[in-house]
Amino acid sequence: MEIAVIAGTPFDAEVGAALLRDAGHAATPYPMAGSADEQDAMQYESPDTLRAAFHDLVRDLDTRSHRVAMLFCNSLSAVVGDDTAAEAATLAVVSPTAVYHEAAAAYRRVLVVTGNGSAVVGYERATGSTAHRALCVSDPMLVRAIETGDPATAFHRSSLPDTLRLAERNEFEAVVLACTHFTAVLPHVLAACRLPVVDVGGRLVELTARAAVAAAADGLLDRST
Repeated sequence: MEIAVIAGTPFDAEVGAALLRDAGHAATPYPMAGSADEQDAMQYESPDTLRAAFHDLVRDLDTRSHRVAMLFCNSLSAVVGDDTAAEAATLAVVSPTAVYHEAAAAYRRVLVVTGNGSAVVGYERATGSTAHRALCVSDPMLVRAIETGDPATAFHRSSLPDTLRLAERNEFEAVVLACTHFTAVLPHVLAACRLPVVDVGGRLVELTARAAVAAAADGLLDRST
């Protein structure tokens, strides 16, 4: 079963597709913009246009008999929303919101690091309960540095190491990497931080792979009846 990977830029679309392929699933990337700058401009200046383009893509994938799509971009998810019921008859879209709910259920105080302000809004909207306290910061420059192809240098030259130490000093319970680009620096985050780390991108791949297996099983059952 081929999984559609919908993302903000070609970089994160291909990262998501590569992770799914490594897990044994066929995947095709579908970026919504050509660069991080273009994606940010669309989110901030033309959100209605971006939302319409996303829903058009969902309908197109549905007509081409895709069963599962992964929305592999936190900020894009915040802008377009997660309700695809009106657009797709059979396509299931797995989005970062599912991982946000898991984090909110597991931890009361988290540091959330995002790629831009849209993703901050998306996290807060999804986990709005006062029982879950989140300090959200965004680092758009780290996103762009990662896209140059040297995640280690991007991490060590960013403010993220200091931000992780801030989370430890203030006794946060966990760190949430709420940008799919940041999956590329996960090994460096784990080496630098003693707190549990929720990698939204990695968890999205796990949930999507599970959805694909379930959809394939349903298809086999349909053909046998």
